[in-house]
Amino acid sequence: MKKCGIRAVLVLSLLFVLAGLGQAAQLVDRIVAVVNGEIITFQDLQQQIRLVIGQTPDPETAGKIAPQVLDDMIDGIILRQEAQRLKIEVSDSEVENEIRQFKARRRLTEEDFERTLRLQGLTPEQFKERSREDIIKHKMLGYMVRRKVVVTQEEIDAYKARNSAELTTERIVDVQMLVLVDEERANSLWKSLSAGEISLDEAVAQYSIGPKVDNGVMSDVRWRELAEPWREGLRDLDAGEMGKPFLIEDKWVILKLLNRRDGARQEQAAMDEEVREAIMRPKLEERFKEYMNGLRGKAIIQKKL
Repeated sequence: MKKCGIRAVLVLSLLFVLAGLGQAAQLVDRIVAVVNGEIITFQDLQQQIRLVIGQTPDPETAGKIAPQVLDDMIDGIILRQEAQRLKIEVSDSEVENEIRQFKARRRLTEEDFERTLRLQGLTPEQFKERSREDIIKHKMLGYMVRRKVVVTQEEIDAYKARNSAELTTERIVDVQMLVLVDEERANSLWKSLSAGEISLDEAVAQYSIGPKVDNGVMSDVRWRELAEPWREGLRDLDAGEMGKPFLIEDKWVILKLLNRRDGARQEQAAMDEEVREAIMRPKLEERFKEYMNGLRGKAIIQKKL
């Protein structure tokens, strides 16, 4: 009887343990959002946070950026659902062709392209997915005849007049970067850096989630490798000067311009294409933001974060 009693106690204990583990698993992988019936789990969110940051963040940082990352994930689901409704499909060959055109427009070698990804904090797979989303956006906007994005000759001429120096001659820069996920920390560190309380080398070593090799310094970066937000962050800086934090790809960046010099003159055709792309992208993003706001307003969204 004693053996049976002990065995029963052990079995019950094991059942309680297993039940507790099951509850813990449900708690860890709880639902944090439902979008038109499609769920996002806590584990999905944590995985996306790691992709955004490029590493496993500390709990405080993860908690601060989780709401924005979740909103981006919700938009991604709405975008995919709308693409399915409109029967919009994007093949792998279309994505590869878009990437080839991206390299060709900027005249990037494979090495240049890899460095461009590092500057933007993107992996090749993330860039591929972003290219796929861009194609979907263009196709979706094709259904919105009145909202098609147009670049006028007047806009091209005005852009050329404002940026003639960097367009006619290839600009080459050496930069040092500090990449962060938290706006509050970025502003706090910028104040400390400006006051000389910490050096940029020390800040990169302690806080940067971006490149840390050579203290975050990237040399011989050609202007055409840089996306417009990076150009904007560097455009008005003198050599040795550090700019204020700015947001790009859900990350906060502090840049210091170490050196700037001129290279070869650019060809007219390449210049025109660069100008058109620089004007087109923010217009596309603005139009698509309006479109997504409309879709989001119609969606059934439950957030449980």
